[in-house]
Amino acid sequence: MRLMGVRSTLVFASIFLGACAGTVRRPTEAPTPVATTSSGARSNLPPLVLPPDSANGGNGSTVAVAELPVTVLPTIIGHRATQPTVNATPVGGVTRDANDQTVRIALAVSQQSAQLTATGAWNIYDAGTQKLLGELSASDVISAQSRDGTLILKGAQSQSVRGAMIARPAGAGSYISYGGHRYRGEIALAASGDGVLVINRVAVEDYLRGVVPLEIGTDRTQSESAAVEAQAIAARSYTYTRMDDGRPYDMVATTTDQVYGGMDAERPLSDAAISVTHNMVMMYGGKVINAPYHANSGGVTAAASEVWRSSDEPYLVSVSDRIPGTDHYYGEDAPRFRWTRTLSGSELSILLDRYLPKYSTARSGSVGTLRKITETGRTPSGRIAGLIFETDRGSFAVRGNDVRSVLRTASGDLLPSTLFTFDEKTDRKGQVTSLTIHGSGNGHGVGMDQWGAIARARAGQDALSILRTYYPGTTIGRVI
Repeated sequence: MRLMGVRSTLVFASIFLGACAGTVRRPTEAPTPVATTSSGARSNLPPLVLPPDSANGGNGSTVAVAELPVTVLPTIIGHRATQPTVNATPVGGVTRDANDQTVRIALAVSQQSAQLTATGAWNIYDAGTQKLLGELSASDVISAQSRDGTLILKGAQSQSVRGAMIARPAGAGSYISYGGHRYRGEIALAASGDGVLVINRVAVEDYLRGVVPLEIGTDRTQSESAAVEAQAIAARSYTYTRMDDGRPYDMVATTTDQVYGGMDAERPLSDAAISVTHNMVMMYGGKVINAPYHANSGGVTAAASEVWRSSDEPYLVSVSDRIPGTDHYYGEDAPRFRWTRTLSGSELSILLDRYLPKYSTARSGSVGTLRKITETGRTPSGRIAGLIFETDRGSFAVRGNDVRSVLRTASGDLLPSTLFTFDEKTDRKGQVTSLTIHGSGNGHGVGMDQWGAIARARAGQDALSILRTYYPGTTIGRVI
């Protein structure tokens, strides 16, 4: 990430994670915010007026923590600036305001056309000039297409806008809708080379309201609230590490980043968890961490280097999810704690022809007849380090986590995990006729095991104990 000539500053009240992983859940008291010096606006948009529930977190609290010295972090891009940017050229027409905590989520990257409406009164603006383009009502619809860098608007407003336009609610209880879903904040439509870019600019805490229930599950119960709180802190931490004004948007609304469903995804339990953990993030070495998480580890999480082409982080190490003193695991109730997948010879042939060239040295086209599959080794957590696919045209090595993409289903579902064993069958000609995979877990396996966190919450562990287990050595800070 680049600073673009602006020194961004965050101040955190840093607090050490709570007691060890076996403690009983107890009330949590959020750290006292530390005031920061007001800075000039960086946005080229009219101010985003946040409703009271967005601008201020709830005072209800649940996690007792010790306050440590305040740390100033100049490493988060585009959140706050010590001084206004002079003659800044916005990217994609949407930047953040210096006095709010907002994030830009791409709801669609290259739509042929995009259609907006609202639940009440709303206005549209030219993002470049801040000119009011129209005052609209709930019955009005705007559609937009991109042509040579210009937005062509049709419907309630028919005009052309160079670059980007902003749709913003004009009254209480009004929300902009896109794709049949309601969104808090505002929505920008920007002309891009391939179509229309749709961006939701929204307060971070409101963004999390549309993320947390979809990531941890919309049917969580009160007994599992500690897991939901842990999910809120992990998701918030990831969000702040993704902020970068050097890009047209910060994240997309899919599993590529975090699944985001806007207002329609919100649930009371997750809203309460976000309020309780208001502005809390995980830190290591004085910096906010990128906190990965996954559905289920299969009994043991993986270090970062086991899965991705990256060096290890001290807080992303392999962690056993075994319940102490037993042969059981916290996450064993997960739907894919144990699973089996069988692929026929014809299915393998199609998959290898399609995906081996993307993940190995194989050339596009037919990669040949599969003769044998060999594992290259095991990682410290027991996962497949890689597979070698031997065909009559050569041997092609695929790295561990990439194996999930190669051995996907015909419908595109990735292999659940790389924690597996396999059996292959061959015919008299030595051709592989079937592959049966017996696996554990679901997801990349790094960081927090979500089903493990749910089980730990049921067992009485609090949110900070859960986070300390899956991200050892981290502390908690509060963005202010």
